[in-house]
Amino acid sequence: MTEKNMTVRRVVTGFTDAGEAAFLADEPLSEVQQLNTMLSSVWRTDSVSTLQVPPKVPAENGFGFPMPGGAWALSWSIPPRSVAGEGQKQDGVTRAGDLPSGAAHATDSIDISVINSGTVVFALEDGTEQVLQSGDLIVVNGVRHTWSNRGDTIATILSFILGAERTAH
Repeated sequence: MTEKNMTVRRVVTGFTDAGEAAFLADEPLSEVQQLNTMLSSVWRTDSVSTLQVPPKVPAENGFGFPMPGGAWALSWSIPPRSVAGEGQKQDGVTRAGDLPSGAAHATDSIDISVINSGTVVFALEDGTEQVLQSGDLIVVNGVRHTWSNRGDTIATILSFILGAERTAH
């Protein structure tokens, strides 16, 4: 039996040109393969300082980490018995506009992720791990990390990524 990734339906509210509240989009999101994971970009903007009236619904290619002050919501999955992005190596930090380019990565962002289904292992670069199950939430503050799925079913994650500026610590 072939497993199917989770289909995400996006419903977007906003305002018409006349300033009236409206549903601007109601659609299933397409998936894009990034290494061995599947991504669905739910929402992305490079600024959240003002509301766009009428808002712009992101294009299907609205992928990539946001600029500081921007936001990106995405649904993604990790196949069974694998590490997200395995086989790829990333030396630096993922910058705004990029996608993670390898298993171990760090981003200039604050990522709030909810495990929708399955079980994932979140590991820091020193090997410290946390097992996260369906319903668990993790906040990632720009640290170098990996995501893995050691189970037998697809793991799906919903992430809200807030673009940030990295400062020395």
